[in-house]
Amino acid sequence: MGKLDEYLKAYTTALKKRGFRLVFFDAFAGTGDIQIGGETPLLGAVDDYSPFIEGSAVRALQCGAAFQRYVFVEKSKSKARDLRDKLIAKFPTFQDRIDIHQGDANEELLDFCARTDWKKTRAVVFLDPQGNQVKWKTIEAIARTNAIDLWYLFPAGLGVHRQIGRDGKVHFSHGASLDDLFGTSEWRHNFIEEQDGADLFERRTDRLKVATPLSITLFMIERMREIFKGGVLDEWSPLGSRGIHMYSLLFAWANPSENAKLAGKLARAVLRSARRGRS
Repeated sequence: MGKLDEYLKAYTTALKKRGFRLVFFDAFAGTGDIQIGGETPLLGAVDDYSPFIEGSAVRALQCGAAFQRYVFVEKSKSKARDLRDKLIAKFPTFQDRIDIHQGDANEELLDFCARTDWKKTRAVVFLDPQGNQVKWKTIEAIARTNAIDLWYLFPAGLGVHRQIGRDGKVHFSHGASLDDLFGTSEWRHNFIEEQDGADLFERRTDRLKVATPLSITLFMIERMREIFKGGVLDEWSPLGSRGIHMYSLLFAWANPSENAKLAGKLARAVLRSARRGRS
């Protein structure tokens, strides 16, 4: 059983007795597979060039009728069609519960957060972008629901660290992308350091990248902690291939109630188990 399976089963078991309508939302569903190299504790272990393994879409549905609605978003028309065919073929009895949307993940999530009755609904949102695709405004909308549990495969190394040059230079388009990702330009002060230097002719100010995937991850956790009334775990898992820290698996819950602290306990157990499996 994958780690995601364990979490989802515990989550739905805990909430189904409280009468909530439960939704699973995968915003970057692809064709139901995952293509990230290295160990992925929610989904199992894959080698750099191994065949695709079943992703979050299939694993969520394998939990059975625990969720009343399964929402999958895919921007590509062909991939959305392939995903629909695959899921309907494998889970024909769930046809009336599966919603596959072709569109932009951020727009679909903003609409989902705005239109859902959160007094009666609880949801797990799974974000596994291939780069800096998730906007901060989307994370804010998730936090405002006071009802969503969020698993976020944050691109600390692949999407942030690589876009800052060793000399601290950031292409203007990359800088705008990072502003959207973090919802602030303060990352520049944290990730780039100015140092006084001099040569034979004049004094100068040198810039240097001081950010690491670790410091980038901690910065994002603090940003998220400002808006999630439930909490954001300090525990997280670095993911990648060949020992390269490409992504950071983060967990946050939006519900501030005492009962909702169970979400953090469940997720913490999953992440700690994943770390033990990697050691």
